[in-house]
Amino acid sequence: MRELKIIPLGGIGEIGKNSTVFEIDGEMILVDAGFKFPSSDMPGVDFIIPDYSYVIKRKGNLKGLVLTHGHLDHIGAVRYLFEDVVPSIVVGSDLTLGLVKNLLLGKLRDSIDFREVKSGSIVSIGKFILEFIHVTHSIPASLGIAVTTSEGTVFYTGDYKIDPTPVNDLQTDISRLKLLKERGVIALFSDSTNADESGFTGSESSITKNLAKIFEQSTGRVITATFSTNIYRIQQFIDVSQKSGRKVIFDGRSLVESVKISHKLGYLKIPEGIEVDVSSISAIPKRQITLITTGTQGEPMSGLVRISNGMHDGINITKGDTVVISADPIPGNERVISNTVNKLFKLGAFVYYRKEDGIHVSGHCSQEDIRFMIDLVKPKYFVPIHGEYKHLIYAKKIAEEEGINVHNILLLENGMGVSISKGRMRKIPRIQSGEVIVEGNTKIPVKSEEEASFIAERREMAYKGMLTVVVILSRKAEILRPVHIETRGIVFPRGLEGEILKAVKEKVVESVRKYGKIKLQEELEHEIEKAVEKIFKQHLKKSPAVFATVLKEKKK
Repeated sequence: MRELKIIPLGGIGEIGKNSTVFEIDGEMILVDAGFKFPSSDMPGVDFIIPDYSYVIKRKGNLKGLVLTHGHLDHIGAVRYLFEDVVPSIVVGSDLTLGLVKNLLLGKLRDSIDFREVKSGSIVSIGKFILEFIHVTHSIPASLGIAVTTSEGTVFYTGDYKIDPTPVNDLQTDISRLKLLKERGVIALFSDSTNADESGFTGSESSITKNLAKIFEQSTGRVITATFSTNIYRIQQFIDVSQKSGRKVIFDGRSLVESVKISHKLGYLKIPEGIEVDVSSISAIPKRQITLITTGTQGEPMSGLVRISNGMHDGINITKGDTVVISADPIPGNERVISNTVNKLFKLGAFVYYRKEDGIHVSGHCSQEDIRFMIDLVKPKYFVPIHGEYKHLIYAKKIAEEEGINVHNILLLENGMGVSISKGRMRKIPRIQSGEVIVEGNTKIPVKSEEEASFIAERREMAYKGMLTVVVILSRKAEILRPVHIETRGIVFPRGLEGEILKAVKEKVVESVRKYGKIKLQEELEHEIEKAVEKIFKQHLKKSPAVFATVLKEKKK
């Protein structure tokens, strides 16, 4: 039986990591390949990408990668995907492809067929016919995709909102969406990130007046932070700086590269003479400086966080400086963002970060945007995507209110998709799925963040401190040298450290004498760890993370 399968690999029940497989007659396309930022309780993790094992095992069937827009939660995993499978064609808008090329090594970049499209473009990839339709978001050149196969047309919105006054004056292409409705849309896969927010999402242009007031009132430097690919917000910072007589400094490698690419393609307008280098900051009056940097999510190495920690090479906060953080916190990052804000206040800056400050609007659809989209394309089936579970539920409720049969509204999970055949959609069994933790150049597949044992160990060390025990034994399981103990991050009651560590050593010796001749090395190490934890709980009511290592004398 011929059927179209649509399987999300990421982006369902979470913010970020967006990636979806479309498959028919053994041919596949992949829509988006993004990452998500780790939560603050995942120390050492750079970011998280989808598990692409389903695609990799069928790499010969992958006909193309299709990209909706240039935000990293939609393109950030491309370079890691390409380590295992490189599609014959990569399709996206000129800005999206420019940002993707910047993520890739030159040799790989030069070997790929990049196909630029714009609103109205139609591209055939194998058994898929793709029509691209402009939607408004917080980055230019964002596209929804109408995917047509023998089983009908599916409209995949990508990230969107219905913005009547976008910064670049280019509105959602409603006329093309109406034509889609006339042809018939079997299913709408819709962004749902703000589905629990009433009304329409605010227009990008609506915050310009608030930014202008803040810039005019500031007696010192204005330090702004946004995502490196939030091109519209960067444009607003530039425009307001020009009107208030300020020079602009772009800070941070990712932001500088985004600015360079966007400016080259004409999506970012930078007035001549307004940009200066950070090295000249001391020569310019503070009242005439705007710094545009990253760090809205408290990323440890970002510009704003380094400024808050007094570790930035070019700028230190002084009294009278103003900080503008223009982004919503990603769930899980609230605490670390709050810490950054508090540090900036302590250094003497005034920080604008609250929703009521009117310095940020989301790029995602709220309730009335979703309602508008449903009424515009009149789908038979509705599938909410790109949101936490609460957002999916709210989007489902909106679809019901708009007259879509409750049985035609499907809530999916990562790895659990749907098939469409003969005009009917049904859920299909879950494929092998999970996620991949990225640290530097290392990729670590896990079923879920919670099941990453090394993350749990890091948390334990961070929250409790750490103690290591090293025991050297003879072949007869006798202790050859004094037990070695090291501690990190443990707070001992005053005057009791020596007493507690003496008790620990005695307990280690006792454990070795009791179990050394009858247990395997790993089992003995576990017994030592349990014994040491017991000593700490007796004295401190809690135990640090304990790691025991037993080394045995080699046979001669």
